[in-house]
Amino acid sequence: MIRIMILTGLPRTLLFTLRARAEEDGRSHPILCDPLAADWYGRVSPASMDIYTPVFQLGTAVRAHLYDIITKRFLERRPNGLVVELGAGLSTRFQRLRQYRASWIELDLPDAIAFRRQFDTETNRHIFLPTSMTAADWPRQLPCAQPQDILFIAEGVLFFLPPDEIARLFEALNGHFPGATLALDVLTNRFSPKARAAFAASDTPMQWFVDDETDLTQFGLSLLESRVVTHLFPERWQALGFAPERLKRSKGNIVVTTSIGG
Repeated sequence: MIRIMILTGLPRTLLFTLRARAEEDGRSHPILCDPLAADWYGRVSPASMDIYTPVFQLGTAVRAHLYDIITKRFLERRPNGLVVELGAGLSTRFQRLRQYRASWIELDLPDAIAFRRQFDTETNRHIFLPTSMTAADWPRQLPCAQPQDILFIAEGVLFFLPPDEIARLFEALNGHFPGATLALDVLTNRFSPKARAAFAASDTPMQWFVDDETDLTQFGLSLLESRVVTHLFPERWQALGFAPERLKRSKGNIVVTTSIGG
């Protein structure tokens, strides 16, 4: 068993998303197949999962599925591209999509990267970068690549940052990588107050919300595509008690593909 006591605050959430993918892999008809997540989670000693719920599990699985689709489409156009996962946690997307020849960067806080190294091995094509995505110097640490060959992924992480850090991140992306692709998900002001309160009480407050995805254009991003997480796999959401009409109206978590720098 691998101990997890060092993980607090935001880095601790990587265990929740790992568990969500592991549990999805164990279903008879999974949205997402992720046997490596199941293996890694099976090696983790038990931890407090006070904010983990079936709704969180399903939302995480659907969101990961959407990011896989976005990444596959990008790499079909740019097979030798560079994928940079911001706030990577224990993402296993590199392994799930290893049929592509892309280079991959897992960027996260030092504690999260140190934890990752207990499971995963760095290679010349799969690099771990222990830094904050809001640090000033990380863009200069990436391998050389044309911006149009880079896909940035910010999966389930940006809404934990305060608005001033969000603005600083987008300013850095616009300054260093105009023309690159950024896939991110946003929480809107309609997002569940109950979930917000639970995360805040667990020392992981959600801090950045938007009215809708069009708010992203103020940061120099061009919208390419958006999907509402609760609009996919409605039968699974209904099994958790969500009425069909409520699902149609819901727009709390949106996965968006954008072009950086307008």
